[in-house]
Amino acid sequence: MVEYYGWISISDSTYESDDNEMNSILENINSFILTNEMNESLGVIKIHKVNGLSQLLLSGCRNRLSQEVIDIFELYKYIASIAKGSYGLLYLKNDESDDAFNEFEVFVLARGKIRKEKDPFLSPCIPTIEDGE
Repeated sequence: MVEYYGWISISDSTYESDDNEMNSILENINSFILTNEMNESLGVIKIHKVNGLSQLLLSGCRNRLSQEVIDIFELYKYIASIAKGSYGLLYLKNDESDDAFNEFEVFVLARGKIRKEKDPFLSPCIPTIEDGE
């Protein structure tokens, strides 16, 4: 089983956003989501504005590491490439992973780059959040 939980604060700049640029970025992100058929059947994927800030929220669960989950990574990479001021996290738990079956992997998006980090909060899953056999 693969679980994922993520959020991104979307911004075109690390300093001050340009409204026209942000509108273009949001249109491009929405097009990416539509083109890749990322919809509610995958879980939750939502872009909204709060107090003038654009945010993306997502979560879902699949039986296996599928194209739908890979598309989530591609969405993060896409946002990193077109909105350099964006930042956020993606938590992934894949119990079929050879090297991370008992832990969450954390992908950190900041300044146009994504890096993988160890999760200090919920890992190891057994015994932190689950019981063993």
